[in-house]
Amino acid sequence: MRLFLLIGLSALLLKTSFAQPVGQGPKPMVYSASSAWQKVILRSTPEPGPRRSSTTSTAPSTTFRPAFTGDFVTNRNHWRAGNFGDYHYQIGVGSYSVRKRNVRTSKASFSSVALPQEINLNRAEVFTIKLDVLADSGQVPTGGLLFGIKDSLNFCAFTTNSRGEVSIKRVANGETFTDYMPGEFFRPGVPIDKNRNRLMVKRRGEYLYFFINEQEVRSSPYPFRMLSGNGIGLTSSGYWTSFQKLTVTVGL
Repeated sequence: MRLFLLIGLSALLLKTSFAQPVGQGPKPMVYSASSAWQKVILRSTPEPGPRRSSTTSTAPSTTFRPAFTGDFVTNRNHWRAGNFGDYHYQIGVGSYSVRKRNVRTSKASFSSVALPQEINLNRAEVFTIKLDVLADSGQVPTGGLLFGIKDSLNFCAFTTNSRGEVSIKRVANGETFTDYMPGEFFRPGVPIDKNRNRLMVKRRGEYLYFFINEQEVRSSPYPFRMLSGNGIGLTSSGYWTSFQKLTVTVGL
């Protein structure tokens, strides 16, 4: 009898336990997230290596090279502007244009500025001067570069004419000297283009080298001799000539 009561009591306890609602037991923790979050995928990345010391940088060292630029966007270098003698000088939009006012004149235009003190062409063992010279479509530019200028009577010139010839000369007290530069126009032995040409003068030690469109003219180089001054300039004898991208650089 006692055994029967014990079995019945145990069955009743089991029935009560299974009938208990789930909500009354321990509740699991639930996390919610805003719907504005985006899916993020994490990927393994290699460990960063040791940092390089700033004192062991492998970046190439740079050497300061003084340079003068005639960008001709503004007249910050104080080139001649307006009407002067037989020519009209105009600067802007990256060009310096010279137009002949008196078509009967035999004189060439002349415009120059002084170079900064840190660019001394007589003291620099190495320098480079570049200039683009333009003319009307289909015409060879007539004019070019002046350098080593003291004044309008003392300078050196590197110019072209409408026949595709070149002149490299030294002028002293208004007279052309042919002691070591030819002075007269001659065939350069390299092509000269219509409409645009790049003139370049380089000093390398004791010699001056002359180039047209990156090609050295046949009479180059010439011995370097002390220049009359330290100015840079432009000249033209054509009806219309334009100059662009003038640069003077000292050093390699």
